[in-house]
Amino acid sequence: MIPNALISIIIPTYNRAHLIGETLDSILAQTYTHWECIVVDDSSTDATDDLMAAYTRKDNRFTYVKRPAQRPKGGNVCRNIGLKKAKGSYVIFFDSDDLMTANHVEVKVATMLKNDCDYCITKTKNLTEGKPLPKHYYAFDEHAINAHNYIVQNINWLTLDVCIKRELATSIRFNENLKSGQEYNYFSKLISKSDHAIFIAKEVSLRRIHTESIRSTLKSKNEELESVFHSCWETYKDLEETLADDTKRQLLYKCIKLIFRHGQFFISDKALFLKALQANFRNARANFFMMLYAKRLFNKGYYFRNSFKKQAL
Repeated sequence: MIPNALISIIIPTYNRAHLIGETLDSILAQTYTHWECIVVDDSSTDATDDLMAAYTRKDNRFTYVKRPAQRPKGGNVCRNIGLKKAKGSYVIFFDSDDLMTANHVEVKVATMLKNDCDYCITKTKNLTEGKPLPKHYYAFDEHAINAHNYIVQNINWLTLDVCIKRELATSIRFNENLKSGQEYNYFSKLISKSDHAIFIAKEVSLRRIHTESIRSTLKSKNEELESVFHSCWETYKDLEETLADDTKRQLLYKCIKLIFRHGQFFISDKALFLKALQANFRNARANFFMMLYAKRLFNKGYYFRNSFKKQAL
């Protein structure tokens, strides 16, 4: 890495005029100053335009972009737009309601410089009291950084924890068809391309827990299961040719478990799903019977029975 390299910070936003100012102030306070910050607006209806006009006038390192009306709505689309506009040697994704510690960028730059890695991973802590992150986040003392461990979720991290070489970051796209779980899909593709990464156990991001962030995560159980399923299934389809057999089986098995929990299928390409099961579970008796029962459900619209749930899971 070249010292004093330009760092591109990409932030999607939607109706966060009351919060994003503090986020941008935390970027202005960075000890590492050679950065550009690309804020991509997802058609906000509040005062975001006026606020961003003030920040771009104050500091030309800020760039404000609006999502074109013809593009789908969503943070994943906004991140793709930001990736296309990024000019830096390295990319940091951030959120419009969270904060950087003053040394956030400096820590990531120093880590990349010292280790010459493709990306680095830091830590985030809650700014206020909130639900703690699950135990598999930052479990790098127990599990290596590799595709299998990330995809089966032995390890995990937040979107704002990473700093990635731009060439690698821009070679992957966020799946614009996913309504949630797009970060899992993106990072699954990232780590499948390269696991030359370094974890540094420093908390350099502050996650804000507030009414809107809580509300955005409140879904019905069925909606949540369906979202997780689509994220796993899209990831399988994206990486089918590159993943190890055991990783593919575990990813499909998670899809099957989600179907059992919900009681019905979520997808239209049923034949493709059955083909994936046949290809990956043909030598496993229990899973083969699950596949046959799945086919019965496809053909007749039956729901799974509790007895089958217990036998399969």
